[in-house]
Amino acid sequence: MSSSSIVFGAYAPQASTSGAAQLRAQLRAWLPVLACAMVLGLESTSYFGADRTSEPLRRAAEAIFGYDVGSHWDSIHFLIRKTGHFLGYGMFSLVCFRGCWIAIEGSASRLQRRLKAHGLALLATFLVANADELHQSFLPNRTGDLSDVLLDTCGALALGLVVFLMMQAAKWRRRAREGAKRRCKPVRAEASA
Repeated sequence: MSSSSIVFGAYAPQASTSGAAQLRAQLRAWLPVLACAMVLGLESTSYFGADRTSEPLRRAAEAIFGYDVGSHWDSIHFLIRKTGHFLGYGMFSLVCFRGCWIAIEGSASRLQRRLKAHGLALLATFLVANADELHQSFLPNRTGDLSDVLLDTCGALALGLVVFLMMQAAKWRRRAREGAKRRCKPVRAEASA
């Protein structure tokens, strides 16, 4: 059984043609995407601007590291926020990949299906990142930056590449095990007469 079957098999649409079963399969595929989009939308409000997150994050950093981060705080805060962009949109892309993987059926090969799902997830992440930055450009304490869109898309690309390579490695391992099993089949001893 492939790793993708283990991860996504429970969410694959069933062969049943009933409308209720299809609706449940679509909800299982796309509700996590909607939930992640809502979290990203919440984080793009004025309540999560740099002016509001600086002090709580500073206190947390000082509690963790045990010293005053004073003169370096602006750089540290910037890195924390940009790392959040990279990882947050990377995770959003993975959830989109999962939804696309479940929804795309009938591709000629698993590789084509995987590439389509990754491409669609990357496109969705790019569009959501653009919408997020456009929304932030209208808020008084936020800015809409093209560099953030690029950072978000790079996060999606990086995490998508990691998942793609992990799925390929699992496929290669599975093929190697199957090949080893074929080569090591025990030869039946002929019964001597």
